[in-house]
Amino acid sequence: MAIKYKSNIDLGGLQLQKAALHPVNTPPSSPTVGQVYWDTGDDKLYVSDGSSWLDVSGDIHSISAGTGISVTNGSGGDATVSFSHLGLESLTAISSESADEIFMYDTSLGGAAYLSVNTTSGITIDSSANDLKLASIPNASLANSSITVTGGNGLTATAGATSLGGSTTVAVGEGTGIDVTADAVALKNHASLSDDTLTMWDDTNGQLIDSPLSDDGTSVTVGSSRNLVIAGNLTVQGTTTTVDSNTVNIGDAMLSLNADIASDGTPSEDAGIEVERGAGTNKKFYWDETLDSWRVGGELIIDTVPAVSGTTTQTKILVEKSHATDTTIQQTTVADIGTALGLGLYSVVLDTGRTNVAKTGNVYTVAHSLGTKLVMVQVVDATTYETVMVEITRPSTTQVKVHFADTVSNGDYICMVSAVGNEDTAGDLTP
Repeated sequence: MAIKYKSNIDLGGLQLQKAALHPVNTPPSSPTVGQVYWDTGDDKLYVSDGSSWLDVSGDIHSISAGTGISVTNGSGGDATVSFSHLGLESLTAISSESADEIFMYDTSLGGAAYLSVNTTSGITIDSSANDLKLASIPNASLANSSITVTGGNGLTATAGATSLGGSTTVAVGEGTGIDVTADAVALKNHASLSDDTLTMWDDTNGQLIDSPLSDDGTSVTVGSSRNLVIAGNLTVQGTTTTVDSNTVNIGDAMLSLNADIASDGTPSEDAGIEVERGAGTNKKFYWDETLDSWRVGGELIIDTVPAVSGTTTQTKILVEKSHATDTTIQQTTVADIGTALGLGLYSVVLDTGRTNVAKTGNVYTVAHSLGTKLVMVQVVDATTYETVMVEITRPSTTQVKVHFADTVSNGDYICMVSAVGNEDTAGDLTP
């Protein structure tokens, strides 16, 4: 609680130490002249003049008007500063001023000055439009009023500098590969160059000479017995390529024949290799597009046939197949041959975890693809491989059922199924 005083306190010149102004967020009402408070809202010190509160915070205590500047208010509040033409009309005239000059501030003089324009330097002021622009520049005003032309290899020039607007002479002298006559410059050895022949450089004599290559507009000919080496790729776009060589070495591991047919085109041409045998009949090894097979035009001998280690249902075997006019060789599988011979290759673990085995009670159903009920079924112990006697039924041409009398577990037994063969209904079937 604050103590209210009804009279002024006169400290008699003593210090008021560790005093704090009244901190409030709202200005006190009905202030007296000189009353102060600290505004906690904007953190500023305010003093009353009896009618309003004045912000006395900040470093500037007063603002005075100067030349070309006027100040409104500012005593304890916001001040308005106005410029009047930046004060230019109040600047003191310079005694050296004259027409068509540029007004500027000279730092070295510490005051205003005029920039005079020397029209002989090629710069002028258009007083009618107040434009600063380039005029005709005399050569004498240029830093370099002359040029020097120096002759290089095969060239000579007038000695010394040539003034601007003057003239100089450049002469061509004979150099490597060039002949110079009175009024002409020509290639050295040009009289010995042949028509339609590509040239090459003769470094020993410093001139161009004929190369082995000639082009008469129809054919390009390499007329030399020297070897021809092509460092990049060779593309032949003609329709016929003839090579008269006894030895041909090709680094590519795969040759592409009939390569000009479109990738989505219909195949129609045979392709392969033909051997020229002189007086004998030529022999060919080629793809026969009609039979869709490889054809050997002559005897075929295979020196070595690799042995097969192990036999699976996917092992391929070559068999002969007859067409209307020819016989070809095609591949088949051991399983297909076994089926044709009435043999089966199905050994199945009786386990319902397999996709072709099912179980109901003590009966296993085994699916096979032999397509006949004429199958032989045998069941063996999965550990000892001893034969066990069980009841077998054949409900369809793709299934057999194995019936156990006692309870059995998955994986205990193996069921082997094989086709017996065609049924002898006439009684005269020869094995």
